[in-house]
Amino acid sequence: MKILDQSRGKYIKRIDRGVKKCIFCDPKVIKEQECKSLAGKHWRILVNKFPYLDGNLMIIPERHIEGLEEISEAEKKEFFDILFETKKRLGKIFNTKDFNVSLNLGKAAGTSIDHLHWQIIPRDPKAFLNAANIFADLYVIKISPKELKRRIEKAKRNL
Repeated sequence: MKILDQSRGKYIKRIDRGVKKCIFCDPKVIKEQECKSLAGKHWRILVNKFPYLDGNLMIIPERHIEGLEEISEAEKKEFFDILFETKKRLGKIFNTKDFNVSLNLGKAAGTSIDHLHWQIIPRDPKAFLNAANIFADLYVIKISPKELKRRIEKAKRNL
């Protein structure tokens, strides 16, 4: 299902115009969206400004890389620690053990930003009981990116 969001349209136009600076490398975006308490030496966790579902975070390499083959040994070693901690924190906040973890590689596969990033999304089995989900593939985002970031930082203090 496509959702109209005028700010997303501006965001996509910025990408389409060939802006030379990667949006995920932009200090303003990092400051606004980063969950510092989940970050590692080589990886950042950003709240998704345009989430697919509530709790949508992104795991992004600290340095700008576009393909899996560019990941260093140090980045590989740290990745799963970051993924597991992110999953643990989201699981606590959303009271779930179910997650989607996804990666799109290439434009034809759905990559919208040429900076390697994984989506991690907590899933609530009860969400599938909603008729709007079943018949219209419609999901309502109830938690803003700003609120999600606040909850992530608060959850660290309560672990």
